[in-house]
Amino acid sequence: MKKSYVIGFAISMGLLMWFLIDEGHASYPLKQAPLNDKKPISTPPAQQRTLSQPVTKATTKTSLVTQSAFDEDLAKAASAVAQQYQQSLAFPPYSQPLTVYDEDRLKPNQFFPVSSPVGEQGGELTVSLSQYRYVYPQAIELTVSAPNLGKAVVTLSNTDTKKSLKTQSGVARQNELAMTFKGEEDYPRNLQLLVEADIAGKIVPVVAQIHYMPPSATLTDFENAYPRNENMIVPANITVIKSGLYRLRANLYSGTSPLAHLVAKARLNEGSQQIDFKAHWSVLPKQTNDLRLSDFVIERMSPSPGERNSFGESEISEFTIEDFAYDSLQQLPYQANKQEMQSLEFLQGLAAGK
Repeated sequence: MKKSYVIGFAISMGLLMWFLIDEGHASYPLKQAPLNDKKPISTPPAQQRTLSQPVTKATTKTSLVTQSAFDEDLAKAASAVAQQYQQSLAFPPYSQPLTVYDEDRLKPNQFFPVSSPVGEQGGELTVSLSQYRYVYPQAIELTVSAPNLGKAVVTLSNTDTKKSLKTQSGVARQNELAMTFKGEEDYPRNLQLLVEADIAGKIVPVVAQIHYMPPSATLTDFENAYPRNENMIVPANITVIKSGLYRLRANLYSGTSPLAHLVAKARLNEGSQQIDFKAHWSVLPKQTNDLRLSDFVIERMSPSPGERNSFGESEISEFTIEDFAYDSLQQLPYQANKQEMQSLEFLQGLAAGK
């Protein structure tokens, strides 16, 4: 029971760390703190004790040992989070290092295939989609695959009301079937795809869920990069459909190697707007002749609890940065601000049991 509390605490710390990451303070994947493998010694359940079985000094000592191990595990979990956050503060929140292991940043709109076991004959029925989040007028493209796949019927419906919107069917070729649902402006946000496949005469179902929404803004292009103090500035041109507070994300690469995850925030009005991505000198290579931006995410932040965030689209898949001189940047170490230091002190306090 004590170990489950420790795991719950570690998860809570993970959520807190994710909030800090979401604000751009870290790009490292959170690692769960190591837990004590020894099972805590527990006292007999209350219902198993009798009136003639008093609580002895040995029982009290056992409880103290268990509590000590529990506190130690909590401290380790909090310490791991604090250490990770401290590492992230070596870089500004808008320009964090990126590695090949940061898949959530490298593939921000990835759909993970959904599978269902076929049965005694083995194998799986799998549904794959081009992405998880769609913005009108994007089409919904999916692929159904399975051994001995014959005909498949796919029903697109409202996840919340279960109301059917569209249905398509087709016959597989070489155990695979591709389908496309045309984008519709009035699709609900939460969509469900029910696939019912005929596999060797047996109907096998599988369900996938996605998001679909009207666009809030469109990223159109970029201006040439230029230096400003310690940052490389890359202005992004956006056509805003719905005004609000926007957060844009992009990944910076050198060739095929990821360098940094960039985050830009600004309150934008409707119409043609510009927002600046900033790449700190500390995440840039000295040879800057092969830099490019990609993996764009355009997000309008939720203005109130009753209104959810929404997303935009990009007319370009990547932007190549040309003729930028690394030596034009002021190479001063990043200094964490007061709010970031207070967050670090809070995490360190939890680790110290304060």
